[in-house]
Amino acid sequence: MGETTEKVKAEAVKIIESFEVLPKLVVFDLDYTLWPYYCECRSKREMPSLYPHAKGILLALKEKGIDVAIASRSPTADIAKAFLNKLNFNSMFVAQEIYSSWTHKTDHFQRIHSTTGVPFHSMLFFDDENRNIQAVSKMGVTSILVGDGVNLGSLNQGLTQFSRNWNASQRNKQKWLNYSQKPDTSNHAQ
Repeated sequence: MGETTEKVKAEAVKIIESFEVLPKLVVFDLDYTLWPYYCECRSKREMPSLYPHAKGILLALKEKGIDVAIASRSPTADIAKAFLNKLNFNSMFVAQEIYSSWTHKTDHFQRIHSTTGVPFHSMLFFDDENRNIQAVSKMGVTSILVGDGVNLGSLNQGLTQFSRNWNASQRNKQKWLNYSQKPDTSNHAQ
């Protein structure tokens, strides 16, 4: 592992450790999120490259016991999978949903949920396309738009937003529990 990857991993671990509430699963898009190109424009024979912080972030998440998965709408799943294999990443992901789709990744997340059993509200998602962010957010997944690949700033932003969403859902759950446990004071006929 290179010096830069080690430094990024150490910084990512610090970021992760600064949060009390963490996602059970972090899902990444591939093209322009983990790597800076569309893999359908590449050859399987090429050696893939990643954004500078991607590998360190993935390794930090794994070290802290947070599962990672892939949701990609790539029309060339064979190339994407070949690249993941060349990067020695295949065993890193608990789910790899890589296939062309018109559903803005909602099908990908249904399959990831079925495979992992992780509820949508316990997931964090990084993608470079706003349409995917919007659609997946409606499922209850905390979703972060990345402009130039995943980096330490987007990791911090994602974990911050995840914590806010989690805390808000817990407050709403508590309000509902308090409301549902109030005694019935209406004058209904017995």
